[in-house]
Amino acid sequence: MNTGWLNIKNILDPATGLGALFLAIVLVFISLWACSVTTRLAHGSNWVIGKLKFKIDETVVKYGLRFKNLLIWMLFLILYASFVPGLRALFSTIVAGAGITALVVGFAAKASLANIISGLSIAVYRPIRIGDKISIEGEYSVVEDITLRHTIVRSWDYKRLVIPNSKLDEMTLINYSIIDPRMKCTIDLGVSYDTDIDLAREVILDEAYKCPYRDKNGENEPYLMVKSHGDFSIGMRLYLWVLDIDDAWSARFWLLESIKKRFDREGIEIPFPYRTVVYKNDLPAPRHKNDSNTRS
Repeated sequence: MNTGWLNIKNILDPATGLGALFLAIVLVFISLWACSVTTRLAHGSNWVIGKLKFKIDETVVKYGLRFKNLLIWMLFLILYASFVPGLRALFSTIVAGAGITALVVGFAAKASLANIISGLSIAVYRPIRIGDKISIEGEYSVVEDITLRHTIVRSWDYKRLVIPNSKLDEMTLINYSIIDPRMKCTIDLGVSYDTDIDLAREVILDEAYKCPYRDKNGENEPYLMVKSHGDFSIGMRLYLWVLDIDDAWSARFWLLESIKKRFDREGIEIPFPYRTVVYKNDLPAPRHKNDSNTRS
């Protein structure tokens, strides 16, 4: 069996098939090593910066690491193409027609490029960050990850929404975590017109002060306003400060239950609409003009 082709010269020569394969394997391992080393260095620098009391957002760190890995792989791909003669000629041709190549590549990958650019914009300007609690298209969600192409958010019922960065960049959303997570929780209530409003106010505020989810360290105390005179009830709105959106939901559920129980003990009615139903058969027969003439 002739094994002359399997020698050091052929292995180290990128012009041969064996040499090109060997070079590819070596560059892949070098790329993986470079990605691993630079990632460890980035985390190390993050630790040092943290010791110096500078805060680095997790979103910027993760997006920067992914973008760094992309650049490393692109660099080694170009390096591999420059060593292999066949690919070198092809690469030279592509560079010579750089304008047309850029146009073709840009048109073919415009969606991916738009997502990468939008992801970079999100990482730099940070309208949302990993861990933020947001409301997007009516869904209460938590941002789990921001990649080069898309963002992953987890809804309240633990569904994962995968949203392209370009689409997310154009959305209007509510960020409950940005700047100040504290918020005002509002609860609408109704009492009957026979109810003593002062008594209802006293009962509702008493339960609000007992709520374990309200912000007890804040300067703003719970308060109640009469907001409407409805068809069958007096509308009232309770305002309560909480620490974040999670406490707002918990406070709402807790207060709705506790206020109902307290209303039952105090004899305060929560009204509901009454409707009187009259059957057509029970109505008197309609009078006609001839009937009037007959009577006269």
